[in-house]
Amino acid sequence: MRLPSKKNSPTPSEEELDRNANIFAKALVGGLDRAAAVQSSVIIKYVEGLRKRHSLESPAQLQTYIDRHFLNIVSSTGAAAGASAAIPGVGFVTGTAAIGAESLIFLDAAAWYILASAYLRGDDITDEPRRRALILLVLTGSKGSAIVDTFLGDVDSMASVSAVTALSRFSGPTLSGINGRLTKAFTKQIVKKVKWAWVSKLMPLGIGAVLGTTANRKLARRVINYAGQQLSALPRN
Repeated sequence: MRLPSKKNSPTPSEEELDRNANIFAKALVGGLDRAAAVQSSVIIKYVEGLRKRHSLESPAQLQTYIDRHFLNIVSSTGAAAGASAAIPGVGFVTGTAAIGAESLIFLDAAAWYILASAYLRGDDITDEPRRRALILLVLTGSKGSAIVDTFLGDVDSMASVSAVTALSRFSGPTLSGINGRLTKAFTKQIVKKVKWAWVSKLMPLGIGAVLGTTANRKLARRVINYAGQQLSALPRN
């Protein structure tokens, strides 16, 4: 097998990576808006269907079905983007376009996962601004909790309330302010971390397909862990 030429598979410069990372982050924020706008009835119907089909199983067991479905989705999209970027003759721009599309799919899947997991726990997902805050809270991890904590610090009666519980009580300008700061934190994390994902998926000879799957599963596992930490605790039955 002939190796793809450097002309066909150029190595992106640091400047190119930075520029594309910022453009990509803006696109993801736009995708986040769309993901948060998803009809909650679709997610509620899915979770209630799980409860009906597995009526004898605990919420923790139902959560494993949601986890598995999420991992399956992101594994297939990761391989597709990695493979397309690794085809000889596909340049950096084409490759990043494929990865950008896949990443929006990942974000949709992550938003679906977070909201389904939240509903399973009894969290309110019917209000769009709160859905957005829940998604961002999980995706930003401990930084998201710290941001919500700064708002809690101004309300003495809520000092001992968890971040996700606080979101159900905030509304209007306060919730808008939380979402604004969570969005900034999310954007910074994307710009900082996205470059290594692009480099791994743009490797030649099909290696990108393997790393695409591995990277997506790693990110998905992180989302699953953050959801377990940031969302309300699973009920026992």
